[in-house]
Parts: sequence; C-alpha cells; structure tokens
Amino acid sequence: MNTSISRRKFLKLSTAAAVAASTGMGIVSKEAQAFGTNIVQLLSVDPATLEYKVFSPCCWYCPNYLVVSHYQPVALIEVIKGGGDTVIGNPIGGINSVGVDETNYTSMAARIWQLPDWAIDMAMAYQGCKMCGVNAARSPAFVNPASAGVCGAASDALMNQATQQAGALLPACFPKLLYTTETDPTWNTGCRDILKSALGPIQCNTFTSMFQIPGNEACIGTKWGPLYPRQMATHEDHGAIAAGIAAYRALHLSRFAVGMLPFDASIAVGKLQQTSPMTTVGFGAGSLALDTQMRIGPVSPTGIYSFVWWVPVVCCKRYDDIVGLCTPRMPCI
Repeated sequence: MNTSISRRKFLKLSTAAAVAASTGMGIVSKEAQAFGTNIVQLLSVDPATLEYKVFSPCCWYCPNYLVVSHYQPVALIEVIKGGGDTVIGNPIGGINSVGVDETNYTSMAARIWQLPDWAIDMAMAYQGCKMCGVNAARSPAFVNPASAGVCGAASDALMNQATQQAGALLPACFPKLLYTTETDPTWNTGCRDILKSALGPIQCNTFTSMFQIPGNEACIGTKWGPLYPRQMATHEDHGAIAAGIAAYRALHLSRFAVGMLPFDASIAVGKLQQTSPMTTVGFGAGSLALDTQMRIGPVSPTGIYSFVWWVPVVCCKRYDDIVGLCTPRMPCI
C-alpha cells in the first residue's frame, strides 16, 4: 500500500489534528491521527537535556560544515497499567489495571516506540535540522548472553515477530513499535533473571551503583535499587518512581536481552526524562537528580506515565543549519 502523501495533504492533516486537539473532538482519519499533537506534547527539548555543542569544522576543505554533538531523543516509553491504556491518544485507565496489591508490589507494563523525526521537528518548533537525527543514534542490536537469561530463548523470536506484525497495523507515520511487555511472557514472571535472583538480593548503594558495566548493570543508578529481576513488579510504592523503574527495565530488556532496541540503553550513556504527567530534565536513570525531580512532582491518578530516552550523537551540520532557520520536515514523502 502506498503511504506517501502530498505536501497539501500533509498540511490539511496537520490542521485537522490541531483543531481536533484544541476542541477535544476525535479524529476519524487514521492518517490524521498520526499527526495528532499528543505525540509532540510528550516531547520536551530543553537545553540542559539536549547539551548542544558546536566544535571545529568537519574537515580542512569543508569550513561550512561543523562538528556538533548533543543528546538525541530516540524512544518514547509509555508505562501503563493495562492493555487498553496508552499515552498516545486518550490516556484512560484500563480494566486490567492492577496498581499496588496486597503484597505491596507495584505492577506495570511498558511499550517502547521509536520517535519519528517529524515529531521531534515539531517539538523543536520546526528547527529539527539542527539535530543529527534519530538514525544517527542507531547502533547494531546487541544481545548479551549473560543478560538474555534462561527462559526467554523460545519466546524471543515469536515476540519479535509479533511486535513487527503489530507495528505493521499502525497508521502511516506513526511511531514504530520497538518492544512491548505485552508480548514478552518473561515480563510477568521475571524468569529470565531467575539465576541472578537465586544468588540473593543485590545490595544497591552509592558505592555499588558506581560500577555500571554497559549491558551488565546490577543497579538502576544510585536511588532506584536493583535492576533484576526485570519484571513488572517492584516494591517501590511511589507511582512515578515505580514507573521509572519499569521504563528502564523495559529498555534494558529490549536492548541487551532481546536485541530489539536499536539504541544504546546503558545507564552510563543515556538519559531518562519523564514527560507525563509532568516534565523533568533528563538525567541518568535512577540518579539523585532525576529521582528528586520525580518525587516532588505529581503522581498520575490513572497510573500512566511517559518517558523519553536520549543518547549522545555526533555529526557534521551545515553552518546555515546551525545558525539559520530550518525548513519543516515533510514526513513520509
């Protein structure tokens, strides 16, 4: 099926989405849904998280091209309570919501979406040409045998296929579904990390959390405790923090255990930023700076949260793109 659209149609769809968002009306057209403002509202590009830096020319014979480095938003993680919940659209608590049960476990599910460049461009007031882009942040999928676990081998291939099929059903220009815990049976049981759990609880403190080997992290920063077992349940009773733990566990699983995430998910490399129900500055997952911001913020009454994962990138950009005005990007053309 041909999903390309003309510039005129793109502008009409953008206008329809903006009007519907401002009036609260539903959007019938699937193509218009993809251009809705909900996705853009879940992105917040602030200077502290972006860390945009300009360096010397890219080469001796190309003085008009300069080396730039910054953190690139690459993935949106929605942490939900049930299968019918979502932050992309109308966030409504699902009938399968679980919350905190009698055993004091907070259970959550998660979905990871690749952010489209057009959404980032809109979030930056159509100045996205100054950034390197999502593709510049991609890296080969890496499965760490020590992280893959013992019970996921049979289901990982089927899970990858199911995720791809689910993504194919989404409207044109919609964010690409990279991973969802709804198709990962190990998320409910934590059996993937049964050997690590058998060794006893991991003691996480300021000292032990300093040793973060990419792909073999034991703790989520200095404040969020053990990474393992990577499953839906956590003892954390603060809703926002429990959501942050679920978000990073999903990132780590999808990158190092399943190999479905095409971006580095190491704690020492990336930044995690909460974007709903409040927006924070991005810092390391489980760091004191991020934990403090999230604890003083509101707790979602529906138990639905969103996070954005940022990774560092370096590229060459034209001088005019850096200091001038960008031309808005046309998606799917």
